Amino acid sequence: MKRILTSRKGEGYIDICIGIVALLSILVLTLNIYSFLTLKQDLDEVSEQLIEVAAYTGCFGDDFNERADSLREQYFDFDVNAEADSYYNAAYKKVQLGNTMRVTVTVHSTLVGVGVVSIPITATSTRSGISEHYWKG
Repeated sequence: MKRILTSRKGEGYIDICIGIVALLSILVLTLNIYSFLTLKQDLDEVSEQLIEVAAYTGCFGDDFNERADSLREQYFDFDVNAEADSYYNAAYKKVQLGNTMRVTVTVHSTLVGVGVVSIPITATSTRSGISEHYWKG
């Protein structure tokens, strides 16, 4: 290494500069992958908490929306899609005891640090649960 740096030809300097640029590019890519892994963990946590609220209350009502809003303040802005196999009351999105409910949480982000090009990426997490609430007729 010392012989390359003390060489008067200049080739050693160019090799080291290219090596440093390659090392920094790999470092930036590693940090981007790490940030998306933590984003996925946060998405899984948000969807898990939302399905717990929905399954306990048996609907996608005010409690569900309040929890989604508080999670948006705590984590980040995300889109929520809530659905069920069948509704007891479709107007109020009530789900009868034992029916399946699903929550899909989506975040749109970009891959940064790869130069002037930004790559849009969509991360999604889906959780399902069973309604724990019995609705009387």
